[in-house]
This record gives sequence, structure tokens and C-alpha cells, in this order.
Amino acid sequence: MYFSVIVTVYNVEPYLKTCVDSILAQTYRDFELILVDDGSPDGAAALCDAYAAQDSRIRVIHQPNAGVVRARQAGLRAAAGEYILFVDGDDWISPQYLIRGRELLEKTRAELVVFASLDVYENNSRTIYGPVPEGLYSRETLEEQIFPVLLMDRQMQHISHTCWGKIFCRSLAEKGIFSVDSGITLGEDTLSVLPAYFEMQSVYISREAMYFYRIREQSVCHSFRLEHYRQVELVIEALEKLKEQEPCLPKDFDGQIKRYGAFMCFALMIQTVERGCGQYWKEIKARMNRPCLKKCICGARFQGITIKTKIAYMLFRRNMIFTAYIFLRVCQGLKACLRRRTHDRETTDQYHSSGV
Repeated sequence: MYFSVIVTVYNVEPYLKTCVDSILAQTYRDFELILVDDGSPDGAAALCDAYAAQDSRIRVIHQPNAGVVRARQAGLRAAAGEYILFVDGDDWISPQYLIRGRELLEKTRAELVVFASLDVYENNSRTIYGPVPEGLYSRETLEEQIFPVLLMDRQMQHISHTCWGKIFCRSLAEKGIFSVDSGITLGEDTLSVLPAYFEMQSVYISREAMYFYRIREQSVCHSFRLEHYRQVELVIEALEKLKEQEPCLPKDFDGQIKRYGAFMCFALMIQTVERGCGQYWKEIKARMNRPCLKKCICGARFQGITIKTKIAYMLFRRNMIFTAYIFLRVCQGLKACLRRRTHDRETTDQYHSSGV
């Protein structure tokens, strides 16, 4: 069983060594590593070449900056493996990733293996599981249990939409990756993965955390940019086109699209709060009032979500965008205050328990 590991590289020089070393440390050795330098302006390109000079399994593709979609497409065109996995250049994987993937693929004959992941922050980490139990899902059970959470259900849950943390059979990877418009830079993973779920006959969901996702504030998906609202619109438009192309869709796919769009608006507002960018509220309001996003915000229906989120959506629907921003800022402040009080209490308890 031969794997192609495709790593997209752009401006990740401080993290690339950790990424590549984790791949070269695999206990299963039958793989190739394709490093796609997407016109990286730092020293990452030279580092890629240095690795390739040391290990014959490594190939490097250098291209002008064209975005992660084009980089993945270039890597996939060059790949020789029957199974494909994608790794972002600032993340890393477990040494057992490939051996466990091989074992599961041989045992279950699944076309896709989905591992759990670990979100790694500066001071802590948390394991991310999907909303469905571990196990093998045939086409029938996939439609019954995974399709309802394919994009987003009413409880705001969904299966993993990322390209990373998975092992694709080659045909599924090609169906998804080559169908994505390279102009989409936020939500491109969702559009890459959904066609694979529509096409596949079987998937194995694992609760083993084999992928380590580094949370960086300066990365595209964690930074505030007004253009991200247009990116969400582009993804929704692509999802609407997907409806026309796929013969087998979840019954509530229209509702899932609306919930996805509304959730993304909420997530972008949270970024606005975290970055203290409230001065852009008029521009944000104008973008959220565009027909595509307005339809999602007003049409999305959730249940079982937090009171904070319910209130934020109510304010969104009433077009009270600045009020929503202030409300979420207050919530952020209260959460920070509670965290400080908890830390102070723990520090005091440790002081007294030490007998000082």
C-alpha cells in the first residue's frame, strides 16, 4: 500500500521542520512526500530543497503563489500513491498515522479514513471528535447517520470538513480537490471534502487523534478580514451549484446550507470581537445584508445551542449588528474575568495548601 503525503508550504518556515520530521518519522515507510512551495516569501522554499537533497522519497514543487487550492492540485497531479493525505505546513502528524491508516484500510476496505485531531494552542490543547461514533459506515449507514450532519445540523454539529486528518483513496481526492475554484480561500476544505462524501461507498471514522493542528492567530482562518464575508458567499454559491450536480443529497441540505452560512457569519463576528475591530461594524452590516448571507441568517434554525449564540443570532436577524458586537464583547470580558478569578482562586488554594 503506497501513500502520497502532500504538504502545502507558504510562509511557515518556523514550523516546517516539525511538520516534515513528523512525516519522515512514520513507522510505515512506503510513502512519498511532496512538498508544494506556493511561492513562499520566507526561507521555507530553501528548507524544502534541503530536505529533498537528503531523502529520495521527497519531491519539491515550486510554483508562484496561487493559494492552497492550486497548491494541493499541483501536489495531487504529481502524486503516484493509491492513497492520498494532506498536511498543512505548520501542522504535524503522529508517527503511527500511516501504519494505523494502512491497518484500518486493509481491515475495513473503506475508501476514506477520518482520524480525530488535536487542536494545539500556545498553552493548551484539546481533542476534536466528530459527532458520530467510531466505526465503519457503509453507503446506507453513511446516508442515515452522516448525511444529517454533513454540513451542519440544528445543534451546530458537523462531520470533519478539513482535507487534513484523513486518508483518501485517490479517486475521491481527485473528485474533491479538482472541483474547487482556486479563488476560494476560506471554506475551500469544505468544498473539497463534500464531493468525496457524496461519492464514497464506505468511510471509517476513528477516534484516534493522529493529526496535530497548530492554532496560529496570524493564519488566514483565524484573522479578521472584511473580504472573508465575500468568501463565505462564494462557498454558499458553490454549495448551491453542488445541489444541481449531485443526485443523492441529504434531505435537509438546503437547511444545512443556511445554517452553515449563518454560522460562518457568527464565527467572523467572533473574530471581529477578538481582534477589537468594532470600527468596521458598518461595513460588516453591509456585507451581512447582502442577499446571499441575509437569506442564511434569516432562514437558519438551530436548537440546543448556547444562550449567548441564540441572542447573537436574534440580533443578526434583526439587523442589530453593532449591538451584537457589543453583546459579544461583554460576553468576552465576563469570560476573561471569570478565568482570572478562577486562576486567582487556584493560586490562593495552592498557597494555603503549601503550609506557607
